[in-house]
Amino acid sequence: MRTMMVIAAVASLTAGAAFAQYGEKEFTKPPAQTKPATAPAGSAANPNTTAPLTEAQAKARIEARGFTNVSDLNKDVQGMWNAKAMKEGRSVQLSIDARGLVTQRN
Repeated sequence: MRTMMVIAAVASLTAGAAFAQYGEKEFTKPPAQTKPATAPAGSAANPNTTAPLTEAQAKARIEARGFTNVSDLNKDVQGMWNAKAMKEGRSVQLSIDARGLVTQRN
């Protein structure tokens, strides 16, 4: 009888330890996945990537190049922005490619 109690106690402790290890592995959270800190696409810190420009960003780029009175700003099917603006008293036609490069067409 005493032998049976010892065997039952050992079996109970062994099963409890095995369950505790299984339970710990099963319910612990995986380590958090972290992304490396990078600058937004198309930003000055990360100029080699191309993200679509918003209308406000396109207008800001045009004005940063010294153009004023930006009007008729629209995006074509290739993703280029086209606009009219003023520079040095003249009306000019502009385009901005997907990289944000402003080009005067006339």
